[in-house]
Amino acid sequence: MKYSVKLIIRHTVETGEVFLEESVLMLNADSFDDAYSKAERYVKENGVCAEYKNIYGTRVHTEIISYADCFSIYDDEDVVEVYSTIRRSRKAMPENTIISVLEDSCTRKDMLPLRQWNDPDDSDES
Repeated sequence: MKYSVKLIIRHTVETGEVFLEESVLMLNADSFDDAYSKAERYVKENGVCAEYKNIYGTRVHTEIISYADCFSIYDDEDVVEVYSTIRRSRKAMPENTIISVLEDSCTRKDMLPLRQWNDPDDSDES
C-alpha cells in the first residue's frame, strides 16, 4: 500500500535566518509504522539532515523537527488524494488571514541562502 509521510524540516543559516519546510514523501509500506520507519531510513541514507555551505559560503544546518503525519493513499481511482491535514484554530480568523497563513511560502529569492555551493576545491564537506 502507498503512504505519505510529512516531515517538518528546519534550515538554520549561520546568519540567523531560519526556514521551515514541510516535505511529503510518498512510499510503499505495509503499515503506518513501516511508513515512518522507511521515511526515517530515507532521511538517514540520503543526507536530508546535513550541514553544508550555501552559495555565499555561509554554513546551513538542516534538521528534522518532526515526522509530523502519515497518510494512507488509496490509489484505485482516477484522482488520488496524496495528502491531507487538518489544523485547528483556537480563534476565528477571516478567510484571507487563513489563506495568508497557510500559503505563506518563500520566493525563489528568499530561498537563495539555502542554495548549496558545490566547491570542488572545498575539502570540508561536512
